[in-house]
Amino acid sequence: MIIKDIGRVVTGKTPLTKVEKYYGGDIMFISPSDLHGDYLIEKSEKTITEEGLKSIESNIIKGISVLTGCIGWDMGNVAMCNSRCATNQQINAITDFNDELVDPKYIYYWLKGKKEYLFSIASVTRTPILSKSVFENIDIPLPSLKVQKKIVKLVSRIDEKIRKNNHINDYLSYQSSMAA
Repeated sequence: MIIKDIGRVVTGKTPLTKVEKYYGGDIMFISPSDLHGDYLIEKSEKTITEEGLKSIESNIIKGISVLTGCIGWDMGNVAMCNSRCATNQQINAITDFNDELVDPKYIYYWLKGKKEYLFSIASVTRTPILSKSVFENIDIPLPSLKVQKKIVKLVSRIDEKIRKNNHINDYLSYQSSMAA
């Protein structure tokens, strides 16, 4: 089944950078560098205000979404978010999933292993670009929802352990810096 049949694809957009009141709020504005952390993005490097979000209203992401970097040599990095936010134009997000067909985490895990494939279908001039229309038409083999959930349950345990270990490491690093 192709991506556009399992959810809505949103290509990010950047609020006008010359409008200062659009930036520094409490809404995540996700860029490709944010796709390098945990599988679940809960905090982004940059943030925008409600006004900034409204300025790019048709590009808002809500609920569980799978984000994929689609421009540049960093293409193919994948993460998830589950809150109202926005991304820049280098990211295609799949959101508003058809819950009767697909588990969003299954799509995340499938895309996570397809970095080379995404490069192979991108157009390359000076910078590789995976357009929204090409991205929407990627064919993802979908087993039954029951099988998807079993796969997700197994692989999610590993991600959760990694996430907990990262939090412990961050805490220990913080404690160590406070003691110094």
